[in-house]
Order: sequence, then structure tokens, then C-alpha cells
Amino acid sequence: MTNLEIINLMQRVTGIIAFGLVTFQIYLGSRKINLRFHMINGLVAYTFVLFHPLLQIINTYVYIGKIDPFYVFTDICFLCQNNLEYFINFGRIGLYLITIAVFAAKFKSIDLWLKTNWKKIHPLNYLAFYSVSLHAINIGTDSGNIFFILYFIFCQIVVLFSIVKFFSKMMKKVPKS
Repeated sequence: MTNLEIINLMQRVTGIIAFGLVTFQIYLGSRKINLRFHMINGLVAYTFVLFHPLLQIINTYVYIGKIDPFYVFTDICFLCQNNLEYFINFGRIGLYLITIAVFAAKFKSIDLWLKTNWKKIHPLNYLAFYSVSLHAINIGTDSGNIFFILYFIFCQIVVLFSIVKFFSKMMKKVPKS
């Protein structure tokens, strides 16, 4: 395998694993199962989420000899030149939302505002999941593979049921008038 093929494989693997770990993280969070494990899984998931675009920076460097983190992390287009750029945006948006939720959870113990509001920020992970889903299914190299499609559908179902569970818990907490 060439260096580009290895990097591409690693990027595909990190994207697929990150997608599954974020799904599992949402499941754990909605069930409030083993908070410590939820926190560890969150760190592992975020590591894979970060490595996925970092590998694109490495890929660009190996391919054309240029390091361009701005393209990977900040080059959002509103009127994109093509579908590829449009769906890359959804990956960026997902990364931003997950990063906000991770920082809110991580720093809630040292910031008073975050301490009282992190639970309001944390559901951004649901929106991040669907943003990343649009990214994955539309431009992922494996999106046409039947095994990936089944994996994708399974993750969608898990997150959908987790959202229903999360909001049903919230509705039970709302005082009746």
C-alpha cells in the first residue's frame, strides 16, 4: 500500500469508528448508564472524531505537499461549488457541535455558567450526530457498501430511540398545570 492508501484507510476507519462511538455515547447518555464509562467513551469518541479530519490534513500534505488546517476546520461554504464541499460542511458542523458539548462537559466543574447550563448544551450531540450522518452517507467512501448501510441504519435507530427516551424523561419532569 502507498502512503496515501494507508492514510485513506485510516481516515475511513476513524470515521466509521467515530460514528459508532458517538452513537454509543448518545445511547449511554440517554440511559444514564455508568457515568464513568460514559465519560471515558466520550473521550475515546472525541479522539476518533478529531483524528478523522487531522488525517485529511496529513493526506493533503502527502498528496500535494501543503499543510492546510484552515480548509479542514474552517473553510465553510454557503453556496458551495459542488456536493462534496456541501457535505464536508456537515462534517465540520458536527465537529464544532461535538467540540462545544465536550468542552461544556469537561469544564463544567470550573465555570459557574457551564455548571448550571451544561445539560442544556449537551443535547447538541443529537444535532451533531445528524449533521455527521449527512456527511457520512453522502460522501463517505464506504457509503455504498451494504455493511456500512446496515451499520448506518442501526446507528440511526439507536439514536432515534435514545432521543425519544431523552425527551420522554424531560416531559415527565415538566410540572403539570
